[in-house]
Amino acid sequence: MIDIAHTSDGDIELATGDLAYNESSEQHQQDILVADKGHYKESPDMGVGILNFLQDTDPENLLRTTRKQFAKDSMKVQKIAITQGKINVDARYEDSKS
Repeated sequence: MIDIAHTSDGDIELATGDLAYNESSEQHQQDILVADKGHYKESPDMGVGILNFLQDTDPENLLRTTRKQFAKDSMKVQKIAITQGKINVDARYEDSKS
C-alpha cells in the first residue's frame, strides 16, 4: 500500500519541501499495534494497544488481538510470533486494498 512516508520517529517525511510517498504496510502495522481502541475516530474499535499487554502473563492474548486487528484492516495474516522479545509479523494487504 502506498501512503505518505514517515520517519523512524513517526514524523511525516518531507523530501525537498514536499510530501514523500512509499510502501507503508509496515507503518500501518506499527500504527495499529500502538493505537488503543478509540484512537481512530473513523474506526473506534481499531487498535491493539500493545502497552496494555506489558503485564500480561500470556503472550497469546497479544498475538490473538493483533491477528484480529490486522485481519479487520484487510490484511491476510500468515504468521505472528514473538521471538527474542520482538513481534515478527508476516501479514500483507489483500489485493482490493493495494
